Amino acid sequence: MTRSYNNLMNSPRIEINLAKIYKNTKYLKDLFLTKGISMMGVTKGFLGSPPVAAAMTAAGVEFIADSRIENIKKIKKSGIKNTFVLIRTPPMSKVKQVVKYADISLNSEIAVIQQLSEEARVQNKIHRIILMVDLGDLREGILPRDMDQTLKIINTFKGVKTIGIGTNLGCIGAILPDQEKMDELSKIAITLENKYKIHFDLISGGNSANYQWVNKSNRMGRINNLRIGEMIFTGCNTIDYSPVKQLEINTSCLVAEVIEVKQKDSLPSGISGTDAFGDVPAFSDRGTIRRAILGIGRQDVLTQGLSPVGNMEIIGSSSDHIIVDLKESAVKVGDQIRFHLTYGAQLSAMTSPYIEKVYLNEGQYGLN
Repeated sequence: MTRSYNNLMNSPRIEINLAKIYKNTKYLKDLFLTKGISMMGVTKGFLGSPPVAAAMTAAGVEFIADSRIENIKKIKKSGIKNTFVLIRTPPMSKVKQVVKYADISLNSEIAVIQQLSEEARVQNKIHRIILMVDLGDLREGILPRDMDQTLKIINTFKGVKTIGIGTNLGCIGAILPDQEKMDELSKIAITLENKYKIHFDLISGGNSANYQWVNKSNRMGRINNLRIGEMIFTGCNTIDYSPVKQLEINTSCLVAEVIEVKQKDSLPSGISGTDAFGDVPAFSDRGTIRRAILGIGRQDVLTQGLSPVGNMEIIGSSSDHIIVDLKESAVKVGDQIRFHLTYGAQLSAMTSPYIEKVYLNEGQYGLN
């Protein structure tokens, strides 16, 4: 819960438990393999962390995937050997880097694919691509009716090779990856393979939201790949966020230092306006309470995604501070409070340059 500042590292910091990440990665990888599905380990939730990518690779994933080419470059330059996949449509401005550092990229725009082809020829490579299909979530993807014509055009490009198709669900539109959607993707793949006398290596059916479908279905069709990140990091089913008993939850923990402790009224006094974020804050009347101020705020982390460890409660935040009702907790200035994080909070904390990143069990993945 809390510990004295005398024996601790710097704060704020996020502690990343690589043993838990390894265990979760291995369990999911092995589970999906029983259904004939390979897994891409997605590192974007930990800012393309090389130690996290190393733990995933040690767990046996065949692909390391990220949405930022900068992250893939960082992981690759760290010496980790794997197949690297860019899982966001490449921007035109970074085509050269994509061809240089990514082995495979997910694509939905003919103009971008043409540029990848031309750059690949300059670099004397064949860049592999997965064509994304929009099955209703309304994020990236080619409409099903346009897949045939799109593939026909791409087949004329010399520097790229289409090795599969994929889709993304459970995201912008929160559309569930159910049997109907997976059957539709399989049907599109089979139709294209038969027409063009080809075989797709990868039919990537989606992300962590597909876990429930995999568990319930015995009909995978042509789906043979999933892109998994959030579930590895949270240990939860991302459809309803219920914990999966075989997985470790709380693979990361945020630690922040108490910079003030005061007995104060729970309700502000005076005329209320909007705060710096344009919100009108609301407070409950708790009487007089012991409040702690932490040296971390909304500039650093998605504060609504934090849960204090122990009997205390977050009651407010600004750009640089979090206010906690300490209740009965014997916290004093200089102590450090620990927080569990949602995926969104973890993502923001990893992105903040003000939060130190600390790796536990690096290179030693056996859980204590």
